[in-house]
Amino acid sequence: MQVVVITGSTKGIGLGLAREFLQRGCRVVISSRSSSAVEKVRGELEAQFGGGRVAALACDVTDAGQVQALWDHACRSFERVDIWINNAGISHARKMLWELDPAEISSVVATNVTGMMHGCRVAVSGMLAQGAGVVYNVEGHGSNDMILPGMSVYGASKRAVRYFTQALVQETEGTGVRIGAVSPGMVVTELLMTDWQEMEPEHREQTRVIFNILADTVETVTPWLVDGMLNDTASGTWIEWMNEEKAQQRFDDEAYLCRDLLSEVGL
Repeated sequence: MQVVVITGSTKGIGLGLAREFLQRGCRVVISSRSSSAVEKVRGELEAQFGGGRVAALACDVTDAGQVQALWDHACRSFERVDIWINNAGISHARKMLWELDPAEISSVVATNVTGMMHGCRVAVSGMLAQGAGVVYNVEGHGSNDMILPGMSVYGASKRAVRYFTQALVQETEGTGVRIGAVSPGMVVTELLMTDWQEMEPEHREQTRVIFNILADTVETVTPWLVDGMLNDTASGTWIEWMNEEKAQQRFDDEAYLCRDLLSEVGL
């Protein structure tokens, strides 16, 4: 029974991953910055999957001490950590760089880059001590060099995730600790919905077409991602839901050209 720690796992993709790992018999440690959210979700997961398989701790990933405390809590609860997923991430309002509040810039970089690095440092250190383990970093817009106006800071933070992951694959070579990345693609989460709602009206309808073709729900994407992680045996694996070939197939498929996913989720 593998032990999985997921940062930022009280909603969205993180919560979806937690549910799927539990569905497959794993033990899971959930976390987020909000103590009340952590306790609420822990109760919900225990009610669904039974007690003894879910642990929880509030953790602000920008604080290295809190990230270490999350590792320690996982080991006290379940003795070891087999999979650590750096999922915690935030975005910013879709604005040009010069329109953004400096505090918003700092917050995105601190969470998406520094927080991910804290998670990797703590997890790799702990896994080296226990002899094995795997760390996955969650990518996002910008990881593949795609550029959208108004997303410069978020995109740069996710591009940093890819570089850092590739570097860490090399640094851990031959150690018994594996490093990988998870790329969920465009998923209908609170983050995406907020982004769409904050767009200018003229951009919103244009973007809606793209979302309806390429986006998917958490319930569609996370089972596939979890199966990929549990079946992965190599370091440097990129578990990518929406690659270029798959995206092109959707643009050639009448069913995807006609679907209205956003209306189905109330947008």
